[in-house]
Amino acid sequence: MSITLSIPPEIVQEVREWAEANGTSLNQYVRDCLEAKCAELAKSRKTRAQQFLEFAKEHQVKVPKGWKWSREEATERKMRCLA
Repeated sequence: MSITLSIPPEIVQEVREWAEANGTSLNQYVRDCLEAKCAELAKSRKTRAQQFLEFAKEHQVKVPKGWKWSREEATERKMRCLA
């Protein structure tokens, strides 16, 4: 994908010089920064399994010993978590 950014010329020039001095291009440097941020964001997101486990621990429900859901009850129930 190609995008257009509005960046002051002095910043572009300074980062371009730094990138060239470090064996890369300005474009590659920007791509690397965006990829690093995406990886950081992905790590901070909770998986659905993590959300379920947290919900289950937080909302423990006591049920009679030996009680089981029927198939119909199990499919009708939906857990709603606010993420």
